[in-house]
Amino acid sequence: MRVKAGSSWTKAVVAVLVVAATWTWGAPAHGFELLQRDKEVRLTAAPDGGGSARIRVGADRALRDVRDPRCPAVTRVRISAYVDYRFTGAPEVELPCARWQATPSGYVYDDPDGTAAGIRRIAYGRDGLTIEARSPGYTPISGPVGFVHVRFAIDDRQLFVRFHRFSRNDAEEVVSPRASRVAADGEQAFWDVLLGDERDSDRALRALARAASSNPRDGRSLFLTGMLRLYRFERVTPDPRNPTAAGKREILAGAAAHERALPLLWDGTGDGRVPGFIGAVIYKKGVAFGEADVEERGRRLMNEAAEADALFNGFIPFGFGPIAPPDSEGYATILHLLDVVFPTVAGECGTQPEICFNDGLAPHNLEGSFALFGDLYTKAGRVADAVRNYELAANLGESNGWTPAFLANVRRLAAEAPARAALYADDDPTNDPPFTDFGGVGNCAYCHNR
Repeated sequence: MRVKAGSSWTKAVVAVLVVAATWTWGAPAHGFELLQRDKEVRLTAAPDGGGSARIRVGADRALRDVRDPRCPAVTRVRISAYVDYRFTGAPEVELPCARWQATPSGYVYDDPDGTAAGIRRIAYGRDGLTIEARSPGYTPISGPVGFVHVRFAIDDRQLFVRFHRFSRNDAEEVVSPRASRVAADGEQAFWDVLLGDERDSDRALRALARAASSNPRDGRSLFLTGMLRLYRFERVTPDPRNPTAAGKREILAGAAAHERALPLLWDGTGDGRVPGFIGAVIYKKGVAFGEADVEERGRRLMNEAAEADALFNGFIPFGFGPIAPPDSEGYATILHLLDVVFPTVAGECGTQPEICFNDGLAPHNLEGSFALFGDLYTKAGRVADAVRNYELAANLGESNGWTPAFLANVRRLAAEAPARAALYADDDPTNDPPFTDFGGVGNCAYCHNR
C-alpha cells in the first residue's frame, strides 16, 4: 500500500506533543527504580463491582534509600494493569500526607476509610513495601491481564513494581505468587543493562540462564534472554544482512530462547506485546542466516501483532526498516503505519502515558521514537519529514536529560539526512547507512537507557 508524502502524521505529532507538554507527571521517568525482590500481588474483582488489591515487595536494594513520606512530602500511588493492549485502573492519586506515621521499621500510612482511591494501608521501609486497597474507592482490575504495574512515588523518588508471572489470571482474581530469587535476580540484571546502569550483559545472561534452568515453565526469563540477545546483536551488527560471526551467535541464541518462550507466554491471552517482539527476533535471525521461511514467519508475527494493536505494537514492524528496500511492500507497510495508522490512534495517548510518552519503563520513549521516525523517513527519501522528527527528538531529549552522545548523534543525523537519503536511493544496497547510528549501543538504548 502506498501513501502520499506530507500526510496527517505531522498534525498527529503536534497533538501528541501538546498532550505531552500538558500532562502532569509526578517526576521524570528516568528517576524510577524497579523493585523485584520477593514481590507478590493479589487482585480481586467481585460480581457486585467491588474488589481489592494487595501488593507486597521484600527488602529490595532500592529500598535502602527510604524517603520520609510525611508532610510536606507528596506521595502518589497508582495500581494498574495492561489489559487488552491498554493500561487500565484508576489514575495516579495523591495520598493525604497527614496519614503517614513513623515506625521503628520505616513508615506506615493508615486510612481505614480509603479516602484516596480506596488505599487503606501502606507499610514502607528498608524491609519492604506493602500496599493494601479495597472497595469502596478502589477501582477493581479484572483479568486476564498482560501484566500488573504499580507506581509508588515520594516527591521525585519513583518505585515501580511489575508482575508478569501468574498462578491465577481471570476475571475474578489475578495472583502472582512470590517470585523466586533467581527469577528476580535475572529480571533485575536484564533491566540494569537495558536502562544503561550496568555494562556487563554477560552477567545478566548468566542470571537469566540460572532462572530458566531452575524452572522449565519460566517463559519470562526465556523471553528476556531473547530480548537481551537482540540488544547484543544490534551492538555488533549495524546491518543484519551482513552479520558478524558474533552477531550470528547472538541472534541464533535469541531466536532459540524465544521459540521456547512463545508457547509458555502466549495462547491468545496475556501480554499481547510478546508475539511481536518474538517475531522481530525470528525475523532478524532469518535475515542474518538467509532463511526466507524463517524471515517470513517473523514478518508474519510482527504484522499480526501490529494489526491486533496499533498503539504499541504498531512500532514492531519498524524492524523491517533497516532491511527492507525503500520501494518494497515491507517499507510501504512502515509508511502506512506512520502516515495513516498512528494518526488514528494518537488521540488515545492522553490516557496512555506509559505507552505513548516517557512514563513507563522506556524513560526516553518519545525522543527515541522520533529519532527512529527520522531514520525511516530518511530511507524513504522524505528529507523534510526526517529532519522534522530528528529535531523533535533533539528538542525533547535536551529537556528530558537524554544522553549527550545521543543528542549529538541525532543532530548529526538531521544535518546528514539529504546525503543519507541519496545513499538509500541509489542502486547499491551495500552503502546504505545503518539506522540511528549511535556508535554500536543498540537500537533499544535510545529509548531505554536513562
